[in-house]
Amino acid sequence: MFISLLAILALSAIMNNEFTNAIDQAGRDAVVYWHNYFRAELAAGRVKNKTGEFLPKAKDMHKMEFSLELEKQAQAWADKCTYSHSDPYGNYGENFYAYARRDDDAAAIEYVVKGWWSELEYRGALGPYPGQDCVPFDAPQNNRGIGHWTQLAWWQTYQVGCGIGRCPKYKSYVVCQYKPPGNVYTRCVYHAGEPCTSCPDKCDSETKLCLN
Repeated sequence: MFISLLAILALSAIMNNEFTNAIDQAGRDAVVYWHNYFRAELAAGRVKNKTGEFLPKAKDMHKMEFSLELEKQAQAWADKCTYSHSDPYGNYGENFYAYARRDDDAAAIEYVVKGWWSELEYRGALGPYPGQDCVPFDAPQNNRGIGHWTQLAWWQTYQVGCGIGRCPKYKSYVVCQYKPPGNVYTRCVYHAGEPCTSCPDKCDSETKLCLN
C-alpha cells in the first residue's frame, strides 16, 4: 500500500511538472519582466541609440506573455548544450547566450536579456528612413550585428519562453524562443509613433504596450 502510494505521488509529480529541468517561477517571472521592461522603455522613447540620441517611440509594441510551449522547446534545446541555434526553419524566433558562471535562474535571465539589449548601445540601429515610420529589418540593419536586440524589440512578438542548460563548459546556457518570430527581412522592427496609437482599445495603461 505504501509503495503504491509512493508510485501515485511520483506519477502525479511527473504529470504536474511535465519536464524536470524547467526554470523556476522566479526565473519565469524574470523572463516576462525584463522583456516587457525594455519594450516599455522603447515604446516610451526612453531608449538611446549608439549615437546618444533617443530612438523614436513605438506606436504598436506588444506586451509579452509567458508561453509554456516555447519554454519546453527552449529548455529541451538548452539541455543539449550545443551552443548553437535550433531549427532554422522553425516557426519561432530564438536568442541564446552561454557563459561560465552558474547563476540562479532569475539572475541568469536578467544578465542575458540585458546583454542582448546592450547591442543597441554598442552597435546602434538604423531608421526610420526619411518620410517613413518603419524601423526596418533589412540587410544594412542585419549587418550591424544587433539580431538579438531586434528580436527583443520586434513589435509583433508577444509570446516568450526560456530555458537554461547547466552544461559542462558553460554553467548558464540561456535559450529564449519567441512567437511570432522577429527578424523577418523587409518587415519592420517596430513603427514609430505615440505609444498605443495602433491599439487604442487594447492598451496597458501602465506600460503603454499593446495587449493581445
